Amino acid sequence: MDVNGRRPSTANGKYFGNNCSWWHPLAEYCKQIQPEITARCTHWHTNDGDGLDEKDSVALAEALQREIDSDRCEAYAKTVEAAATSERCLICEGTGFSKPMPEIGAGDTATGLKCWGCGGEGRILSDYFSVENVQEFVTFLRGCGGFSIW
Repeated sequence: MDVNGRRPSTANGKYFGNNCSWWHPLAEYCKQIQPEITARCTHWHTNDGDGLDEKDSVALAEALQREIDSDRCEAYAKTVEAAATSERCLICEGTGFSKPMPEIGAGDTATGLKCWGCGGEGRILSDYFSVENVQEFVTFLRGCGGFSIW
């Protein structure tokens, strides 16, 4: 998902991006931590331009930072990791070797071109969540001037 700052006041407030495996768990975490604020954005999981204004973005950033500082965010990350399922990588078809980017499909194992999607593992997790990603979102929120999800 592409999250664009509406009136960015910092370079970090211009853009925040996550693929779906990262964005959906982050959005759910935000909704869990601040249901009243996040309810003002109806479409967290679609890219139709919904979002929050500047005041709500800053308030969400402050709430998320409190979660990080208290180590509750780290505990949540461990819960997500434990619940995540491992799935066959679609980019390399589970072989660990892919065609050159941006192509998808099993590559020639003799060339040793490690899959750019799974890092050569052949499998990917269904959901990703990290304190670092939350911290990057906090930095974005503080300088975005409100945001739209595209």
